Amino acid sequence: MNEKKNVSVILNGQMPTDDAIINQITNSDYIIAVDGSANKLFDLEIIPDVIVGDLDSFENINNKNIELVETPDQNKTDFRKTLEWCIEKNILNISIFGISGESEDHFLGNYYTLSDFGEKISWKAFTDFSVISPCIDKKNFESFTGQKVSLFCMKGSSIVNSENLEYPLLSYHLKPSDDAVRNLSLEDNFIIDSTNTILVFQSRI
Repeated sequence: MNEKKNVSVILNGQMPTDDAIINQITNSDYIIAVDGSANKLFDLEIIPDVIVGDLDSFENINNKNIELVETPDQNKTDFRKTLEWCIEKNILNISIFGISGESEDHFLGNYYTLSDFGEKISWKAFTDFSVISPCIDKKNFESFTGQKVSLFCMKGSSIVNSENLEYPLLSYHLKPSDDAVRNLSLEDNFIIDSTNTILVFQSRI
């Protein structure tokens, strides 16, 4: 698999309704459905290239062009198994959709999973409301003036510094908490420098 391909991973959460995001999925070079999310893609008349999971949630299909990858290990979520499969196939740059909503435990679990893979795979998640991406070390983020920016440390702690945010973070000790939510970008970009992996949420409007 060419890692430069535009690859989308669709989870079985709340599907986006924004046309721009739906177009992102439709225009992907390669679409990976995580188990039951295939049903939602079929409803949108989007055909995934592969379905990964324990295959207990999607409806029967007769499309022989769709690859089925059964991952029966019940000790891991289908999402975690999908990311492991991506790494195995050298798919190292992905966009993620359907990550939030519907089931609160899956919703929270998805973010812990993403935090674990922040240094193994390049990813960015899109919802109707936010763009979410990992940060470790120093990273520049495209932004716009007034964009809401929230930072979350999912485990352990991290020392965080920022530039171009309304409330600057200077050697800030960020722990799993709501201490760094609803900051604001001051320009068309901002910089975060973090000693450990954190998740950065940017509002879409």
